[in-house]
Amino acid sequence: MDGFSEQKVLYHTGSLSGYRPLQNLGSDYLSATHSFRQPLCGNKEGWGPLSPFRYDFTPCFIDVWIASVSAFGLIFGLGAVWLLKKRQEEYSSRKNFHFWFKQVLLALFAADVIVQLVFQILSYGAIAYGDFRVWTTALEIVSLGVIFAVQWLEHSRLRHANGVVLFYWLLLIIASAVKLRSLISQQLYAKNLSYFITFCVGVGLAIAAFAVEWLWPRDNGITGYEAIVDEDECPVEYATVFSRLTFDWMTPMMRYGYKAFLTENDLWALARPDQTKNTGFAFDSAWEKELEKNPEKPSLTMVLIRAFGGPYAVAGFFKIGNDIAQYVQPQLLRLLISFIGSYKTENPQPIIQGVAISLGMFACGLFQTTMVHQYFQRSFETGMRIKGGLASAIYRKSLKLSNEGRATKTTGDIVNYMAVDAQRLQDVTQFAQQLWSAPFQIVICMISLYQLVGWSMMAGIVVMIFMMPIQGFVSKIMRTMQKTQMKNKDARSRLINEIINNMKSIKLYAWGGAFMNKLNYVRNEKELKNLRKIAAAQAVANFTWNSAPFFVSCSTFAVFVLTQDRPMTTEIVFPALALFNLLTFPLAVLPMVITALVEASVAVSRIRDFLCAEEIQSDAVNVKPAPRSLERRPSSSGTVLSPGTATRSARHSKTSSILHTRESFLASLAELVPGNPHCYPVFLEIFGR
Repeated sequence: MDGFSEQKVLYHTGSLSGYRPLQNLGSDYLSATHSFRQPLCGNKEGWGPLSPFRYDFTPCFIDVWIASVSAFGLIFGLGAVWLLKKRQEEYSSRKNFHFWFKQVLLALFAADVIVQLVFQILSYGAIAYGDFRVWTTALEIVSLGVIFAVQWLEHSRLRHANGVVLFYWLLLIIASAVKLRSLISQQLYAKNLSYFITFCVGVGLAIAAFAVEWLWPRDNGITGYEAIVDEDECPVEYATVFSRLTFDWMTPMMRYGYKAFLTENDLWALARPDQTKNTGFAFDSAWEKELEKNPEKPSLTMVLIRAFGGPYAVAGFFKIGNDIAQYVQPQLLRLLISFIGSYKTENPQPIIQGVAISLGMFACGLFQTTMVHQYFQRSFETGMRIKGGLASAIYRKSLKLSNEGRATKTTGDIVNYMAVDAQRLQDVTQFAQQLWSAPFQIVICMISLYQLVGWSMMAGIVVMIFMMPIQGFVSKIMRTMQKTQMKNKDARSRLINEIINNMKSIKLYAWGGAFMNKLNYVRNEKELKNLRKIAAAQAVANFTWNSAPFFVSCSTFAVFVLTQDRPMTTEIVFPALALFNLLTFPLAVLPMVITALVEASVAVSRIRDFLCAEEIQSDAVNVKPAPRSLERRPSSSGTVLSPGTATRSARHSKTSSILHTRESFLASLAELVPGNPHCYPVFLEIFGR
């Protein structure tokens, strides 16, 4: 910035950062007119959002932030209260110092907000009843009551701080900090010191309440019989929402791994939702419901969605946040280039605007990183649970197969179901969300490109449309080859199983060479040749989609140069190149998505056919309890059962049965050998044994 520009900025704003001179700050937060110039806002600056007097938000617009946080606490807080009321108390806990201290802090903060409300009503006068700022403060008081209830219930029902409470305090501190900065810029401390001090005390109490809720270690004060806690319990079970977002619960393991080599014994136990007994139960429950609806042809896909689709749907929301954030970056880059270019003109933009853009890019990158890691975390968890549930179901099904079912489902097939097909369904969870995310990203990219280069972006769309049929044709071929590949794997598994079961005969008759040739034929001539074909098709798919961004950008820039009258400046080229680079991922990931979905569809059909195979009859054998034989003896009052004679009765019954059987045997023997009675003692001796 040259000397003339600096003098101009100082003359117009009184500051190089763009602030107005202190004698012309406009209206303060507690000022109000006699009538509403704008609906629900009695301040003369109106809703803004930017103040016409200073580089700041208007008083009414600042309270929109406070009202949003209060609405968040009210809505989600009521939901948290409902969920906590349904949750049973995990233990009988006493109200210790930590509990009462945070409740007292909340009560003091609520009292401070009530005092602020009184100042506002006295300042606004007759229009206080309809001013948005008054209703915002009242809504904040109501939300604090809900948060008080959440903190009261969570003490005995949760082992960690509630996420709604933590986010409420964090967002309220951020909104209050923005409001405090505005009050300072308005010099409210010189006009109404009492309100300013009250608001500052409230900000301090909010920070203290947030620190106590988040950073203070919780001592639940368990009384009575204490539950035995597994030392290897996974910390994610009781991690706070911030710890989950930042993966802070992994820090002890990382610290220990830095100092020493980790072994299997050093790892934590699986979290309860990830344990096989829970995943197997969830799958079995969903499978039984599906059999009731569609007994002839149940849908395994719907079963997996019902059993494990909840966390995966939440992962979709994280994916949306990541997609939007990464396409905001090029727009901020365009604004930053425009800000830098403004200093070559006579009207440079304020420095504070460039700082805000830079901080926005940093915050956007931080938000994007958080979202994408949470997305992958839930995707991997869902895949692991799917594999665990399927492995459990396949194993139990293999124990109940009938003879007809075992004739078509060999041991090698069952091993493939658990090792190959279940693994492919686990892998597809990493890419399935891209089925909608990739087109969503492409649409956002095209809209952003339209804002930069206009209708020239249609050339890129034509190139993408031209490549889609090619990819569809390649995907159809790959699906056919994947089915063939799975059949070849089953044939190889059956042959290996046959060789192992008949190893003695093969060695005895020296058939090793013949069986080895047969195995090599299945492996080399069938499996490997088909794998080469699949690899060639995959290479064609990767080439078409990896080259797509280059052809899209080349065609777009060529049409722009030929049709547009304006030059391609840095404000157009660099954001456009950033968008084209972002376009590379959705275009490149589509082949992997299609391949994974093709493999998963084959795996689903195979596992479904196995789970629907014929089972043994569960009621074929009916095992009843053994009857008790009790001797009855007469008495004066009737027949009395003597438990002590039960054993003697059983022995007498057994002896009678033996004598009866012996007599029947001798009669039959006399009929068979009537002329040889001297043989009877020999048979009697044998029979007696």
